[in-house]
Parts: sequence; structure tokens; C-alpha cells
Amino acid sequence: MDNMSSQDIIGHVNTSLVIPAFRGSQEIVLNISKTKEAEDRLIEAKRVNPFTYAELEHAYGESYRELKNNLAIIGHQTVKAEKELKMIKAVLLLDKYPEFMKDKPKSHDNSDMREAFFMKDLEYQEALDRINMLKAMEAFTEGKIKVMENVSRWMRKQMDLVIRSGVNPNLYVTIKE
Repeated sequence: MDNMSSQDIIGHVNTSLVIPAFRGSQEIVLNISKTKEAEDRLIEAKRVNPFTYAELEHAYGESYRELKNNLAIIGHQTVKAEKELKMIKAVLLLDKYPEFMKDKPKSHDNSDMREAFFMKDLEYQEALDRINMLKAMEAFTEGKIKVMENVSRWMRKQMDLVIRSGVNPNLYVTIKE
């Protein structure tokens, strides 16, 4: 899971996660710049007021949509990697394992032996590592989604408190520290 940053023409940082190429698939770049922007504005969300609410809610909504899109891509890649792992396992089990077991007694043919045989294969290990990497990316993305949901929920609650308090939002004053 690589985290890459580069400057674009207008000076904004473009942040992304990269899913490396694997067994014929191309590298996939997942943009998380909206998420980075939303994370940079967490202190503003803490001090949300009626004047800043709409803009902040939009920023967190954009981040949420970006993350959900990335999560769908990661999920798709996970399914493809799991399919590839099954294909590798099938080739090993049907084509190579019988040759491996040829001179061994039948008592050695058990699930532990098959698992050990699979783990010694480099293609199998690469596919397993790919799945584990994608699951880590999925957990990372799900965690960020939860943050965006919680911040949005908290800001809505703050705005609800302002509305229920009867304070005129046009007279609302913020104090800068």
C-alpha cells in the first residue's frame, strides 16, 4: 500500500493510494485528496457554526463519496484476487500435488500437508499477500468512512442544538483563539 503525494499545477497536494499491478491487471490509483482536505478541516468541524456548516458538510460528504467509491474498487480487486488464489490452488492441487505425493505414503496426504505444499508455492504466496494487502486497504478506508460519518453526525447535532436554543444564527459570533 503506497501513499504517494505530488504537486499539481495549481499547488494543491494530490494524495492517493496505489493498488499495485498484479498478474496482468494494471496499477490502480485511488484518489483520496477530498479525504485529506476533510481531515485537514477537522478543527473547523469542532467549531462548526451556522455560517460554516454547509461548506463543512459538503467537504465531509465529498470525502465520504470518494471513500465509498474507493471501497467498491478495493472490494472488486479483493474478489478478483480471491478468484486468482482459487485458480492457483486448483492448478497446484490437480497438476503438481499428485506428482509431489507420488512416492509418499497415503498417510501423508492430509490437509496440513496440502496447506504446506501450497505455502511453498511463490504464486500462491503472492496471491495471498495481495488479498491481505487489499484487506488492510479496506480496513483503512472503512475507518476513514467512519470518521467522516461521525464528524457529520456531530456537526448536525451541533446545528440542532443551535436551532433548539433559539439563538438567531445571524447574530452568532465566533471567538478566535
